[in-house]
Amino acid sequence: MKPFEHGGRVYDADGRQKNWLDFSANINPFGMPSTVRTALEKNLYGIEHYPDPEARLLKAAIARRYDLDVENIAVFNGAAEFFYVYFRLLEPKEIFIPTPTFSEYERAALAAGLKMSATAENIILCNPNNPTGQLRLVDEILHSTAATVIVDESFIDFVGDEHSVKKFVGRREGLIVVQSLTKIYAIPGLRLGFAVADKKIIERLEQSKDVWNVNYLAQIAGVAALDNQKYLDRTRRWIEVERRYVFERLSAIDGLKVFEPTANFILFRCWTEAAAKKIIDGLKKNNILVRSCGNFRGLDGRFIRMAIRLRAENDLIIDCLKGLM
Repeated sequence: MKPFEHGGRVYDADGRQKNWLDFSANINPFGMPSTVRTALEKNLYGIEHYPDPEARLLKAAIARRYDLDVENIAVFNGAAEFFYVYFRLLEPKEIFIPTPTFSEYERAALAAGLKMSATAENIILCNPNNPTGQLRLVDEILHSTAATVIVDESFIDFVGDEHSVKKFVGRREGLIVVQSLTKIYAIPGLRLGFAVADKKIIERLEQSKDVWNVNYLAQIAGVAALDNQKYLDRTRRWIEVERRYVFERLSAIDGLKVFEPTANFILFRCWTEAAAKKIIDGLKKNNILVRSCGNFRGLDGRFIRMAIRLRAENDLIIDCLKGLM
């Protein structure tokens, strides 16, 4: 079994945060919205009380942003928590996870005693997919199978609402959409996500999770972030330009096979694992982190994923890559 790892490993052996230029985690490089920072500062002393166990203001903000009914929403301590809760409820104990994809699905499945099966009645899709950065034809899949389909749309805000399948919840039986809010709003340290599903599924999820699973400050941050449309619009204008720029510059480097992205990260392949290791180690010497994809099922040590960041940072890593190659 390949080890489960994630990007964003910015801590040293003692747990202290180091000052890396982090391309290994796919976080919005604009940083948290100013409205979120202001809301956190204003409400800091609210942590002297328990958070709202029903997260009513947060659910209302999610419903407004994505045109959903509140009764179809459950909130989580990051999108990953959903999988750990939901998988404990699954019968039969089988799941199909097309690879390569986010490793936390498999980790949560194994923790719940699930078996991997291509004929399982439950399917997980990540859209856009991590680590490939590609959009899947989810609409076609939904119409071609009667299985329960769980769609992780944690990067959908970077590409546009028109690609989301949230609109089918309630109209297509067995559809669950999960989404992280930490990547688009640059608040991964707060842990915040939600699920959209049929009311009966939401009720089961609510009964199975910790009552106060989303802390007070995370709820405050979520409301402030979701109501900031200007920040989202700015992000989408940036990524539309920058992912094309990064793709073209990386593609011009001899020795790299670059896969065209649709989200805020990009996957490329070196000719050998030794070359990939040289790149990763060389970038670390320049205080830059990228994500080795050697532990993704379906990939190997030749593959590297890097976030798309601001122009000066993107130029810096690309120039370093050219030098290393």
